[in-house]
Amino acid sequence: MKKRDFDKINFKKVEIQKNKKTQKNSSLEEYDLQMKKFQEKEKKKVELQKRLQKEKENFLNFFNKKIGIEEIKNSFKIIILFLVGVIIFIFYLNFVTFKGDLKGEKILYVKMDGSRGSILKINNKYLKNQASIKNTKNFEYGTYLINFDVKRITTKNNYTTFDGKIIGWKESKLNIFRKYILNIFDDLFLTEDNLYAFSKAAILGEKSEVSKDMKDKFKYTGLAHLIVISGTHISLVIIGIVKLLDMISLAYRPKYIFALVILTFYCALIGFSPGILRAYIMGAMMILARILFEKEDSKKSLLISFVVNVVLNPYSIFDISMQLSYMAVIAIIFVYPPIKKFFEKSIFSKIKNEILRNTVDLMFLSFVIQFTSIPLFLYYFQKLPLFSFLLNIIGVPIGTIVIQILFFIMLVNILKITFLNSILVFITKIVFGSFEGFIYAGSKIPLLQIEVSQKFSILFIFSFYIILFIIVFKIIPFFIFDKK
Repeated sequence: MKKRDFDKINFKKVEIQKNKKTQKNSSLEEYDLQMKKFQEKEKKKVELQKRLQKEKENFLNFFNKKIGIEEIKNSFKIIILFLVGVIIFIFYLNFVTFKGDLKGEKILYVKMDGSRGSILKINNKYLKNQASIKNTKNFEYGTYLINFDVKRITTKNNYTTFDGKIIGWKESKLNIFRKYILNIFDDLFLTEDNLYAFSKAAILGEKSEVSKDMKDKFKYTGLAHLIVISGTHISLVIIGIVKLLDMISLAYRPKYIFALVILTFYCALIGFSPGILRAYIMGAMMILARILFEKEDSKKSLLISFVVNVVLNPYSIFDISMQLSYMAVIAIIFVYPPIKKFFEKSIFSKIKNEILRNTVDLMFLSFVIQFTSIPLFLYYFQKLPLFSFLLNIIGVPIGTIVIQILFFIMLVNILKITFLNSILVFITKIVFGSFEGFIYAGSKIPLLQIEVSQKFSILFIFSFYIILFIIVFKIIPFFIFDKK
């Protein structure tokens, strides 16, 4: 074979090998390319699955918020717990209720207020109906343990009156302090009839001096809560004590411990009625939260205060003042926040002036409290409050100032700083005169409340609150969620 032919053959071999190598490289590149495409496809598939899963979860959450399917189980549990609570309450009520013969010699625990005394307990048991005895011994305002011989019993409109003879009595030691404080107001305001009556009612809860005309005016203008010791008064006591202790630079924890002690003594002094007990427990839990550096929980405090109230006096659940007290707090804690949130953008956010914003806020809050209490007013009093909530915008701040001054007068006299009395009494008369004038003018405004001749059933009350519950906790959150 010639060398030339041999070179050709070698060249072809080299070409073939190069082609094979090239084909092999191109195959590997193609394989890598296909693998990359496959991996990208799989990655997109996984991302798509994740996105679909997320959209599914979002849809389910959205669906649940709209329809409330997920909450049905929780609602069912709440209903079961409620029914169990009702059964326990019925058994407990039966256990603590007096069932014997009411006539004869009995031990009565009585709270005297004027010409009559309310019977709180009989032989350490509770009565089904509210009952009272005449204050034949002219006992001063306070609580007494009375040995009473019941001769005759009369009942009218579920209210019982015991007639008989007082055999003996034992006075509560706290009455000494009550008398001391009452004497302070006797010395300073005895000649000022309405101011004298208001000071005793607003500071110590003694309403015997409050005339029917004065009560009617306060009720009509929607300011009756200022002459009944309530959460407002307890809040003023707490704030006042804390501010005074801040002035002497008392340490954080001792300051609140001292405030709790004073609050407890004050509430024991005026008597733990259902409304006062509710306000005291909520106030005490707020103070304890600060002492222990815990987060304040008004909802938990409200629930605990209700349970304690019912355990200590199961018949308090039927007390009108307790129902109104709890309904007002429920309106503040549960009903008002979602309503305010709903109107935040359309109304509140557009008001730049802070004073005007706070005024509108107070007006909305007063309306919500009044609206939430409407069924109770219709059921018990056959009255429908319409525009009385508007007077709270001015009446509550002025009335609160009067109460603050009265508390301060009580304090300076306890501390024997009596040289301040003349100036404090002068200021009190001016502010109370404005307050009294405002109430008098407000009582002349028509349609603040209207009389309703129709009687309403308990079914109406339940229906109203069920509808209110649906609006506040279902419909309003639904619209807020849709906006988001």
